[in-house]
Amino acid sequence: MNRNLNLIKQRFGYTNCIAISGHDKKRNSEDKLIFAGIELLRRVSHAIIQSPDKWNDEMKKTINQVFSNHIDLKIAYQISQDFKHWYVYGNAGKSIEQIKSELCKWYETAWNIEEFKGTVKMLRKHEDEILNFFKYGRTNAKAERLNGKIQRFISNNFGLNDKDFFLFRIAGYFS
Repeated sequence: MNRNLNLIKQRFGYTNCIAISGHDKKRNSEDKLIFAGIELLRRVSHAIIQSPDKWNDEMKKTINQVFSNHIDLKIAYQISQDFKHWYVYGNAGKSIEQIKSELCKWYETAWNIEEFKGTVKMLRKHEDEILNFFKYGRTNAKAERLNGKIQRFISNNFGLNDKDFFLFRIAGYFS
């Protein structure tokens, strides 16, 4: 059992685990409850980043059980889903003022949770670029992809001394 305790400590960073003693049955039952709760959280760790329509019936029951025990996790999940529903292409038909007001409402809701404050700050910093997605229906994903290809090409061909030959190879690679 100590091996399992160490595994849980390593996997989840759970440092407040109590060493299981075979003599103390009360402590043993408490530890089993702790381990069951950790196992439940481990089982839903992947599903909780997905939208609810991707869950099967068993996962819905499990996640509802976790949400009933961890209200703060349910609130954080709902806030993240609200942002996902806001940031969809279907909102491109709305006016920029309406989209911005919906985003400001999300800011107010998300600001109440400490873990979202960094995200809110980052979104406020890049708000104009994010709103351009709704104005023009385009992102800079193609430019980012091209930049990634160029960076990968440069790293693979590190050490070429002839600049003209290097530019010739890039032109051939992207033509």
